[in-house]
Amino acid sequence: MQRFLLALVLLAAPLAARAQMASFCNGNVLAERFDTRVVPGPGGRATYSVLLRNTQARRLSVQVVVTAPILGRPTGLQSLPPSGMLNVELGYQHNLPGSQPLRGERLEQVTRVSCP
Repeated sequence: MQRFLLALVLLAAPLAARAQMASFCNGNVLAERFDTRVVPGPGGRATYSVLLRNTQARRLSVQVVVTAPILGRPTGLQSLPPSGMLNVELGYQHNLPGSQPLRGERLEQVTRVSCP
C-alpha cells in the first residue's frame, strides 16, 4: 500500500508543477512551461527554453532576460502573436562536474519577461 501511495505522489508532483504558470506584464503574458533538455555526459549540455502565451487579442512585444550565467541568452525583442504562443530559447550550459542544470522553479526565478 505504501508503494502505491508513493507512486501516486510521484505521478502527481509533475502535474502540480505544470499547473502553476508564471505571469508577466500584468497577466498579459503567461509562461506555460519552462523546459530543460539535458544531453548527459562530459561533452553534453543543458538547453533551456520557455513557452510564452499572449493572453491579449493584440500582438505584444516582449523582452526576455535571463539572469543566470548561461551562454546564448536571448537578446532584443520577441513578438508574441495575438492570443498566440512562442517558444523562446533561454540559452545553454555545458555539463560540469558537481553542478546541476536549472530546472522548474530555479529556471523560472532567473527568467524575467517585460513588455516595453
